[in-house]
Amino acid sequence: MHIRVAVVDNHSLFREAVVAVVDASPEFEVIAQGECGTDAVSIARHQCPDILLMDVNMPEKSGIDAAREITAIRPSVKTVMLTSCDGPEYGAAARAAGACKSIVKGLSAAELMATLRAVHLGT
Repeated sequence: MHIRVAVVDNHSLFREAVVAVVDASPEFEVIAQGECGTDAVSIARHQCPDILLMDVNMPEKSGIDAAREITAIRPSVKTVMLTSCDGPEYGAAARAAGACKSIVKGLSAAELMATLRAVHLGT
């Protein structure tokens, strides 16, 4: 059984690269993609991925606002926030919104996959 992942980021090139990395792992399957916080909430509500990986800063609805809403409607979805800023305030805001983890976009593919595995296992 695959670990079902959704990827939401308004930068299509970055999102497509993340999808390619995640899909290359036999234990994961990308089931949905989106461009904004509204997409993230809809994906969580209708497709219920195991992990929803999304950007903090997106149009229409921020990742933080989307994480808060997703936590309320689908607490089983594990949210991982992506940010281009490495300040502690982003991680604190993400956790307060219900996200499991906040990671910086500059990490390697191996680090991303290790993070997703750890989040799935609850460690």
